[in-house]
Amino acid sequence: MHQHRVIIAGAGLGGLTLAHGLRARGFDVAVYERDLHPDARPQGYRVQLDEPGLAGLERCLPEHLFRLGLATAASPPARVSVRDRHLGTLADRPTAPDPDPADGTARPYRSYAFNRPTLRQILLSGLADTVRYGAELLSWEREQDGTVTVRFADGRSASADLLVGADGVGSAVRRQLLPHARVEDAGLRLIYGRIPLDAPETGVGEAGEAGESETGAAAAGAAAALPPWVFDSIFTVVTGGLGSPHVGFGPVRFARPPGVAGPAHTPPVPLTPVGDYVACLVGAPADHPAMPSFEALRGLDGPALRELAGRLVGDDWHPDVHRLLDRWETDSLFPLRISTASPVPPWEPGPVTLLGDAIHAMSPVLAMGANTAIRDAAELTRTLAGAAASGVPLVDGVRAYELRMREYAFSVVAASRRTGRQRVGQR
Repeated sequence: MHQHRVIIAGAGLGGLTLAHGLRARGFDVAVYERDLHPDARPQGYRVQLDEPGLAGLERCLPEHLFRLGLATAASPPARVSVRDRHLGTLADRPTAPDPDPADGTARPYRSYAFNRPTLRQILLSGLADTVRYGAELLSWEREQDGTVTVRFADGRSASADLLVGADGVGSAVRRQLLPHARVEDAGLRLIYGRIPLDAPETGVGEAGEAGESETGAAAAGAAAALPPWVFDSIFTVVTGGLGSPHVGFGPVRFARPPGVAGPAHTPPVPLTPVGDYVACLVGAPADHPAMPSFEALRGLDGPALRELAGRLVGDDWHPDVHRLLDRWETDSLFPLRISTASPVPPWEPGPVTLLGDAIHAMSPVLAMGANTAIRDAAELTRTLAGAAASGVPLVDGVRAYELRMREYAFSVVAASRRTGRQRVGQR
């Protein structure tokens, strides 16, 4: 029986989830990542997963890795709050479960706040022989036999039955597959970082109960110094009004601090120790008078980014907001430019497809980017496995995936754009 070979371009959350899902179903999978090693560039901090992302992880990951992910995640109250700059409540709603999960069932998931680097370490577990680093994809070519050959900047090439572009907003796979697809500047710039809640971070292991207790006490003391409303929701947006700056706060207080943690009957997964923190961002329209060009923004160091954020958040904002920004860890700060994809008309399916930001980049206002990428991975795993089991061409699974993905993903992109326009001045 032919073992289908799949090349995944990009070792982000969606690409790694897909690798697990396909390997578990007998596919020969290779992941090619342009970074030289897993920690080559900042991966961000907090990522919120709701039902679509959690269900996708559960369908694709080995059970012990899925349980480890939940064990090392935070589960703040599953509510999203919006406040004005004086902290008056504008909206307060529960995070909603996905009304149409891929398998048609309703699951009692909560919303979880993951530390993105920790989740990525978990996803990389068991894939040491699958992920190739330092492999920048230059081009691909469809062969006469229906396979695809991929060429990399270092001279390497590889062939497969299917190439999956999971290579982000600037996808080289998308540029060749869908040259007419447009990814637009959403007109928002963010300064992103974290407010630590711990004293120095300390690793814990299976027998580290005393360390966990001490860490928890330190975190509790630091958390008590912050205004309690920060911890009342999984995410809180404080807005200065349409077209004005906004500030976001997302608490990450771990159920179990990441260290060497795992069920006793499975091999331990080494995880970098991380202390509790509050993810914090300050955003503003790109044309705000105080906002420099993105090129200039990228050239600012941490203290300069915090000083700029202080100018964006005016003196008439509630003192709590300024006190929180004063606790920002300057070494953690970096700028982001927000992009959003335009819907793409249906295209002829073949041995190349796309998932995540490579096809449906969206603003983070609904916290659905990672959720949708992981949902893509689970959906593509399901349709490819179905095609392989039925003995039909793999492209039939690609066709089914692309039809469904375009339907759910671009509706989320549109909802994110609408909410971004209403709440934070997105274009």
